[in-house]
Amino acid sequence: MKITELLEKDKDRLLTEISAAGTAEKAVSILEKETDKLLLTHNDAAGSDAERNAAAHIMQAVRLSLPFIDSLGGTKVFEQGVNEKGKAKTPVSVILLTIAGIVLLIYGLLPLILLGINSASTTAARNDLIARSVAIIMGAAALFLSGSIKGKPALSKKKEYYVEQRVDADRIYRNYRTIMISVDQSLDEVRLTEKQAYREQAGKIEGRDASSAEIELFSDLLAASYSGDPEFALEKIAGIKYYLHQQQIEAVDYDSDTAQYFDLMPGTSAGTIRPALVADGKLLKKGLASKGN
Repeated sequence: MKITELLEKDKDRLLTEISAAGTAEKAVSILEKETDKLLLTHNDAAGSDAERNAAAHIMQAVRLSLPFIDSLGGTKVFEQGVNEKGKAKTPVSVILLTIAGIVLLIYGLLPLILLGINSASTTAARNDLIARSVAIIMGAAALFLSGSIKGKPALSKKKEYYVEQRVDADRIYRNYRTIMISVDQSLDEVRLTEKQAYREQAGKIEGRDASSAEIELFSDLLAASYSGDPEFALEKIAGIKYYLHQQQIEAVDYDSDTAQYFDLMPGTSAGTIRPALVADGKLLKKGLASKGN
């Protein structure tokens, strides 16, 4: 099964997870996990080790390239007001006290000037002087208080702006799917190369063309297996010895001189169970024999 077909099965889940992710970094993490999952699923069903190895290398390259995938959608700007201290406003109480202080000073000072010109020594004049002196003191106190009262600083709003980049789940999926299409194309080339290699190996034994003698031998053995005739089968099997002799390989039976070529096992009578194969005195395959009681 192609990797894009496996991806299509996960499409709805992927789109939901990427949309919920919100940021490009989280979206990349989701795609990394999906890449690993697709590789495992593909390799479980792959037809050869070559295909599995190629898929592992290609998907590793895909994983490393995911941070560069085009994932940005729209841009959203947030506006936020921040309180900022401004110049202090003069309270109404300060204004009123200032006016009161000025009026009381005028009320107190103006008659004193006149009294200084026309001094009076009567009791009524002295009482009036005391009253106006008190008025002066009160006026001065009012002015003092008006100066000591500070107004609260005015607050102004300073605007701050925040920009947030949104991920586009549909765009991410399309780009990711395009990558997987390329992966499938690469794996198709691997499979095609393997098929071509198998075609080139057709009719070969151990990388060489099968000889006519080998083809004849195998054909006879198959005929013997299909015949159902024990005598015919034994006759064709006996032909194996002649074929091996042509290849300078001898099938050796067990006796006291050839015992070193055999593994021995208990048996009722001595004899060869499986001949040893020897080429120019060199043992190719040990035989099996019974040494008897």
